[in-house]
Amino acid sequence: MIVSPNTSVMPISASVNDAGHLVLGGCDTVKLAEEFGTPLYLIDEATIVASIAACSAGLSSYRNSRILYAGKAFLCTAMCRLIAKHGLGLDVVSEGELYTAIQADFPGQLLFLHGNNKSEREIEMALSYGQVRIVVDNSSELELIAATAKRLGKTVSIMLRLIPGVTPDTHQHTQTGQSDSKFGIPLDELDSMIEQALRHKDVLKLLGLHAHIGSYILDLKPFVESVNVLADTYAKVKDAFALELPDLDVGGGLGVAYTEDSKPISLFEWAQAMAEHTTSAFGERHLKLPNLFVEPGRSIVGTAGVTIYRVGHCKQVSGSRYIAVDGGMADNPRPITYQARYTAAVANRMHAPACAQPTTLVGRFCESGDIIVKDANLSADTGDLIAVFATGAYHYSQASNYNRTGRPACLLVNNGVAEVIIERESNSDLTRLDRIPDRLKR
Repeated sequence: MIVSPNTSVMPISASVNDAGHLVLGGCDTVKLAEEFGTPLYLIDEATIVASIAACSAGLSSYRNSRILYAGKAFLCTAMCRLIAKHGLGLDVVSEGELYTAIQADFPGQLLFLHGNNKSEREIEMALSYGQVRIVVDNSSELELIAATAKRLGKTVSIMLRLIPGVTPDTHQHTQTGQSDSKFGIPLDELDSMIEQALRHKDVLKLLGLHAHIGSYILDLKPFVESVNVLADTYAKVKDAFALELPDLDVGGGLGVAYTEDSKPISLFEWAQAMAEHTTSAFGERHLKLPNLFVEPGRSIVGTAGVTIYRVGHCKQVSGSRYIAVDGGMADNPRPITYQARYTAAVANRMHAPACAQPTTLVGRFCESGDIIVKDANLSADTGDLIAVFATGAYHYSQASNYNRTGRPACLLVNNGVAEVIIERESNSDLTRLDRIPDRLKR
């Protein structure tokens, strides 16, 4: 049986020990909180490995395919090393993500640089590292890439990002494939972009097309629709330019289970559908099968993550009970940004019954919208530990220093061992970049 961890709220290693404590990766979360403090991000390595295995199994029928991990979901040097160990490529979208990959000695030929507003500095860094593929977003960017390559005496492999005109059923802030998207090239401008790329064929090697329709998508239909658009486009490119592009990147965006009523398709099923439908769509159009790339991010790491908080003060307001914890929107901005819903439990008393009255889990930050779980209904009190599940993706990567708080530490847990992969930020870290003008020192 192939396990697809994206369909379960908890990491696959989650259990409860005899003391009633939540255990992740063989580690007692109560002991971890005592040793490393809270808030605390935990990443279960076994869940990541199982997710990679599920995706790989789904792609197994397609001879030339590769998983590219979308680093924007969660990235640090240890994560780079972990996915490289399992043969994945890596998507990066900024100078900082590219620098992180370089610091981890990630293979350049497996790096893909994305983004809708790449700077000359980012492009130069990619070209200097060697063999990094660049996914081109627009015409002026293409000219900048060509000019930078000529200046450095380099050649660069590129793909063109298309707007496929597919709108998935997800939050409007996470849709990227609709016709008015800020990302990518409209279909009716593709021919001119290809012509532009071919004019620079001395330094640009056009390998294929890319499309990404959005994030947190729970069903297959929009993914299949996007593959159809891409296959039609490859056929048109062949007719217009006598050019059969060797590579195809169908993007990612598969959702995960944040609550028990979340029903995402499994990672295995999604990857299998991408492989099978690409095969049939290109076969029906009498096209050579391209090398296939898929870009899961959230579905690889999302349910591997758990955040541990400690309860501070509790109070009654208008018939509801509020449980305040020592974190919130600075370490998890998704509820206030996307109205995201979560599942929480009392980590030091996992068998505790649900609270009979309405209970809301709130953060410590100075915003009324800093609510982690509105209907938590937890029987928790001061000093208890709260576990919030499925916090592996877009949590640390979107975390901030709001209210001058340091970002939490992050641990990788596996086989009873917990290792720090990101240190906790200290108060001195918060002021390290501050400067006082001389006129204010007097």
